[in-house]
Amino acid sequence: MPARDAKKDKAAQPVGEVMSSSITGLVAEARQHQGVDGLPETLKPSFGSFLRAYSSEHKLDIVSVVYDVITGPQDSNHKPSALGLTREQLKVEQPQIFALLRTEIHACTIGYFEAGIYYPHLPPHPAQVHDFVFQLLPAEICAATTNLDFLRLLSGVSTVPVDELIAATIRKSSQARGDQYTFLVEAGQALSYLFRDDYDRLLAVLRKVRPK
Repeated sequence: MPARDAKKDKAAQPVGEVMSSSITGLVAEARQHQGVDGLPETLKPSFGSFLRAYSSEHKLDIVSVVYDVITGPQDSNHKPSALGLTREQLKVEQPQIFALLRTEIHACTIGYFEAGIYYPHLPPHPAQVHDFVFQLLPAEICAATTNLDFLRLLSGVSTVPVDELIAATIRKSSQARGDQYTFLVEAGQALSYLFRDDYDRLLAVLRKVRPK
């Protein structure tokens, strides 16, 4: 995988840091930076987007798909409560509350890059705690989704509606290719095999892939 220029490429900036991991997935804490208003601003990857966690110990870029983003208190002693104020009012009257929140990124592993080659299966090692997490570039997304077998790995996610996740991931993959029609046809064929025993479910997912 080629090196990235952090000054020119926003994707070279980490969006999170691994807090826990396994062979099948990871949980990362989203990074914060100072927004234009001087308050903390959290980098939140979108549902179904692609991430890579670079493991310097094993020289792997582990690729995963975001299936949940959860924001809550830093600890049990600082639980948020309803204040009846708009977000803009909170920024003026109680800006400190935003520093008390943390955002977790939950992602499902679908493959990995090693020495510039992509392998469309689970890695031999999980991401390491405190490894940084980055967003994939379009070319990297294309490499990671050429083999559509990753959809079967996503079908094992049980904490969110998996049909929504599969459709969102296909949309992201299609966008990385400039919405190429041939990719959508191939994705449709992969879905027809995955859901070959449930025609109604297949149609529902296809409608989510191309809602227009």
